[in-house]
Amino acid sequence: MVGRAPETKMRISRKCFARLYLWNRSDGSGTVSGLNFLSPISTVALLILTLTAHSQTVAKQAGTTDDDEPSATEMRLLNSEWWPTKAAASRDEYSGSAACARCHAEKVTSYASTQMAHALAPINSATMPELTKRPLHRTIGSYNYSLEQTPAGTMFSVSNGTESLSAAIGWVFGVGEIGRTYVYEQSNRFYESHLSYYSQLQNLDFTTGHPRLVPDKLELALGRPIADPGACFGCHSTEATVGNHFDPQHLIPGVTCEGCHGPGAEHVALMSAGQSGQVPSMIFDPAKLSPVAAVDFCGACHRTSVDVSFLGVSGRFTLRFPAYRLQGSRCWSKPDSRLTCFACHDPHQPLVRETSSYDKNCLACHRGGPENKTASSRQDAHRPRTAPSCPVAQKECVTCHMPRYQVQEMHATFTDHTIAIYKEAPKSN
Repeated sequence: MVGRAPETKMRISRKCFARLYLWNRSDGSGTVSGLNFLSPISTVALLILTLTAHSQTVAKQAGTTDDDEPSATEMRLLNSEWWPTKAAASRDEYSGSAACARCHAEKVTSYASTQMAHALAPINSATMPELTKRPLHRTIGSYNYSLEQTPAGTMFSVSNGTESLSAAIGWVFGVGEIGRTYVYEQSNRFYESHLSYYSQLQNLDFTTGHPRLVPDKLELALGRPIADPGACFGCHSTEATVGNHFDPQHLIPGVTCEGCHGPGAEHVALMSAGQSGQVPSMIFDPAKLSPVAAVDFCGACHRTSVDVSFLGVSGRFTLRFPAYRLQGSRCWSKPDSRLTCFACHDPHQPLVRETSSYDKNCLACHRGGPENKTASSRQDAHRPRTAPSCPVAQKECVTCHMPRYQVQEMHATFTDHTIAIYKEAPKSN
């Protein structure tokens, strides 16, 4: 049974923010309750400013800095010149991956085969392998669903036996490792399909995050409106929102170099002019972040521990949020650069699936001998902490200490990034 990851150490008051968040939650009708005298944008701004002031006060009292504690992504976006999905830069400030390849050809080439590079695709026959053999059909309750290619496009349809609705799919989210979700546009609004394709199932089922219920209205059975399409497209593409204006017609599908490193036109210009001494300050290098900030950086799209806490998700459903699970590990109590996303996963390379390849990362800390608990995250480069070696084995560490669990509702198996000593073998959930 997968439980909730242990609570992470956070000095931001969850209770303070949670009260504001719950007060501001939409009641589902589109009316903002609690703060309905403000526009949605003003409401969000007020919440962020309130949280900012509170967290800075607490951090000052505790003698810590912003990078010492996990943070909400909205906070990172507010306080950083660049952070993934930050939308302030103009399109002219981006250079494109081809410009990056002039100096970083090897990294650009290897990155092109990663899943992040293909996180989003516009609809066309080449991006729909699930339909190469046959249309997809699924019956749920009184509704009959279908996904098929027609002369009018790739159509997602639902019928209750008397009436039917259809939408032409415009975008496919996901590469199909776990599944693929479909997005369509109607009346100038973006909608997420109520059913998604799951590779393990090889058919359609409820989209993750949607209620696993039979809707009482046909229009709800087709899909639901996306409250913030800029956020969804921002994590699956590049330049979806520029100058704080959502512009899906000119986005770059998939996460490119500048999706993580930020707009690079100025960096490229200085490099081309031979002014390499000024170049480092003109491009964002996530490798220079503190351990906590580095994990929050990936969490901008994979969800930070604070983000997940605000979502109210618990149990096995948090397995798909690796940053949250990692920050629940016992060894995370004193963040270490050897225990970040980057330490085990090279973002420029496809995901390594051979479990033994991660042994060196585990053994970088678990070298044997008495545990050294004195080094802090800011000292680890000079006096790295050590931990006792495993008394059972020195290889295939992750198979015991980061087990994989099946999440039936998502038709997928996830690696638990909460590193721990598990007394029982993992069971399906």
